[in-house]
Amino acid sequence: MNKAKAATDQMNPDDVVEFLAAHPDFFIGREQLLQSLTLVQDSGNTVSLVERQASMLREQNAETRNKLDELLTAAQSNNEVFDKCRSLILSLIASHDSDSFFAALENSFNQEFKSTAYSLIVFGDTPRQINHFTSVVNESSAAEYVGALMRATEPTLGVLRPAEQDFLFRHASDKVHSAAVLAVRIDEPIALLAIGSEDKDYFKSGLGTLFIGFVADTLALLLPRHIDH
Repeated sequence: MNKAKAATDQMNPDDVVEFLAAHPDFFIGREQLLQSLTLVQDSGNTVSLVERQASMLREQNAETRNKLDELLTAAQSNNEVFDKCRSLILSLIASHDSDSFFAALENSFNQEFKSTAYSLIVFGDTPRQINHFTSVVNESSAAEYVGALMRATEPTLGVLRPAEQDFLFRHASDKVHSAAVLAVRIDEPIALLAIGSEDKDYFKSGLGTLFIGFVADTLALLLPRHIDH
């Protein structure tokens, strides 16, 4: 016993750490010793090293499951957005005149995106109302309210500023709690498409913008011919 105590007195924790690091297989064949080791928790209670290791593994497994659930949820959400955008784009391409073109937009807003409010703001020199959700607005006037949205190179998703929301959704502004705004551009912006939802989580800022960006690209190709007409 005295020899063991003397040996212990001559050692310090760093020596133990160094020894175990050099002999990672030390506890093989010494399971009883391993089970007898204890750790002091933050609460002051002691727990065996084996129990602590098992607890850490459970925590790591739970964290991994949570991350997988988040990835699956995001993948499902993106897949739903892709299906909606695909359907809309095909409908726009298939439109044979301006009436069917704007009808395809509105049908997608109502049926697929389940929008609370929506609008298409086209920039032009002669302000006018094309239909109940499409209007031509002077670009400099629009820039006073939605300049940041016009300059955005990617679709804007999430909560808008009050001035932006009021400009885009007008009398329905107070019903919108999340929105998607797409800048339609040919070199420079030619229009803004805004889709609003009463669900604050429907258009999240972290949602992928790749698929919804295809809608803006399609509008950039097709919209001028219908506006000019």
